Amino acid sequence: MINKPQVVIGTAGHIDHGKTSIVKLLTGTNTDTLKEEKSRGMTIDIGFAYLNNEITIIDVPGHERFIRNMVAGISTINIALIIVSADDGLMPQTHEHIEILHLLNIKHAIVVITKADKVENNIIDLVENEIKGRIQNTNFYNAKILRTSAKNNVGIDLLKKEIINLSENVEKIVDRGFFYMPIDRVFSKTGFGTIATGTVLSGKLKSNSEIIILPEQNNATVRSFQTHGETTETIKAGDRAAINFSSVEQTKLKRGSVLAIKNQIAPTSKIIVNIKMIENNNWMIKDKQLVHIHIGTSQVIAKVITFGIKILPGQSANVLLDLNNDISPLCDQRFIVRSISPMETIAGGKVLDNNPKFSKKDLKKNIQKIETDNSKRFLQSINRFWKKPLSIEGWSKFFNVSKNQILKWVNRNKVLVIDSIIYSSESLNKSKKEIIKKVEEFHKNNKYKKSISKEELLISLEFDKKWLEFVTNEMKNEIVIYESGYGLKNNKIDLSEVDLLIANEIESSLIDSGFDLLSSLRVYDKNQKKALNILYLLKDSEKVVQIDSDLWMHMNNYNILKYLLGRYFTKHTKLSVPEFKKMISVTRKNAIPILEFCDKIKFTTRVDNYRVKGEKLNAELSSS
Repeated sequence: MINKPQVVIGTAGHIDHGKTSIVKLLTGTNTDTLKEEKSRGMTIDIGFAYLNNEITIIDVPGHERFIRNMVAGISTINIALIIVSADDGLMPQTHEHIEILHLLNIKHAIVVITKADKVENNIIDLVENEIKGRIQNTNFYNAKILRTSAKNNVGIDLLKKEIINLSENVEKIVDRGFFYMPIDRVFSKTGFGTIATGTVLSGKLKSNSEIIILPEQNNATVRSFQTHGETTETIKAGDRAAINFSSVEQTKLKRGSVLAIKNQIAPTSKIIVNIKMIENNNWMIKDKQLVHIHIGTSQVIAKVITFGIKILPGQSANVLLDLNNDISPLCDQRFIVRSISPMETIAGGKVLDNNPKFSKKDLKKNIQKIETDNSKRFLQSINRFWKKPLSIEGWSKFFNVSKNQILKWVNRNKVLVIDSIIYSSESLNKSKKEIIKKVEEFHKNNKYKKSISKEELLISLEFDKKWLEFVTNEMKNEIVIYESGYGLKNNKIDLSEVDLLIANEIESSLIDSGFDLLSSLRVYDKNQKKALNILYLLKDSEKVVQIDSDLWMHMNNYNILKYLLGRYFTKHTKLSVPEFKKMISVTRKNAIPILEFCDKIKFTTRVDNYRVKGEKLNAELSSS
């Protein structure tokens, strides 16, 4: 079983420069496995070989026609093996492959000059200088350059030693906290069924696990694994793996599909990305231009939405990609952009948002402000979602990273965490101001009410409920928190002499009405709006009770109702509607809303067509 982290090496270079021969000398494996490849003497599809138990070599095609296979192969590598023939030097596909490696942010490389036996040393010196000049502005500018000859078996041992040494120091894949593996090959084997291969980019997976195939969203069960030709119970980030499935048809899998744990990542047809154009070409990208996107092991056509700007050679910009097919990319995943016709590599990019939630108007206004650095983008996103902050787990899924990575960003950006909810000082202050503004507006328009209901404020602000509760608890010097709502601490309700007279008249009417429920119009028919406002004021003063939307009872009668119910249930276990009507001397018109109110406040509980004693009745009676 393989325990050490594995390293994946990918070849790159022009056709016929000896990539496959070098791999065979290093590993003993001929990676040209297809009949068509052997007959043509060139690699068409991706081939695989093992240098040792920890190192896999991926051999990719050098022919321009098969560049998509090449990108699929090197999208998951740790080290590039750039092959340059001594007798040809740098050729068109060599230049393009080097550019692709740089755009995919491959940081480690070894340059192998092949066929050294065919030319004089002074010619090789020129080729080596040419190579140094070509890679000086890449991520792998300090790559070692080695001279080899497959014919004379020269330099192969030194190359093998250098590969092993570099593999010991290479940056390993950062685990995102969940299993994710792009598929680069699918085949069927007699006695086993469907098998898919790829490099595990994140997480771990055990045999017999349930996974999902994306973007198709087909469920699958893993039967067994192999890595480096050995059966294993677990595969992990960095491993080259072959996965055998239980009862999954080969047609349900393809290169470009992704294997992942459920509920971690979703298919999408739109992604926000940052694109960086290659400097030394004549290509530019215009609004709504069609391009090929090579991301992971998948290839799709995308319409580039630039919102009117042109991206010229050497320039970078944030854009929206509208894809012709769903994909399931990771945030901050690198990709390659190629033109539709003629097919040329014109740019590289990075995914900034793999599930955009912007409106078109907001996206046009803000797309260029989106940070490319993920830590800064994290802080941006916290302030963007200030009304509904996410938890540590929520942000982990949003950015497709581990919870530990989120906590590192929390510390780096000096943001705050409460009950696992992440927020910034900016989002807290903004929320406080918005609450004050809404409550002030409410008091201005409802001068007789002491508080806005929690539900109304929540809907008005469009806040997350938990966030509203937290913020208002932080505002006790400015906000009064009532049982049913919120009011400003400095808000005063001053009734005029006329209003006081109306309030007294309303109270008298409700006392006299007993259990005959009155509406605002019936208690004061001269001005229904004023009557309703004063009723709410009396409710806040606990002088009246609101039975239904506009049906009212005086507190004195409410206390009598409570007493009558308590007395009834000392002798009986259930109460019917006719018995209730008789008890409080009302018609069904009043009995039903009063009973429903009693159910609501848990004085009673409805069971079929009867009421039984509710859990709150005893507590209310004992506190009276």
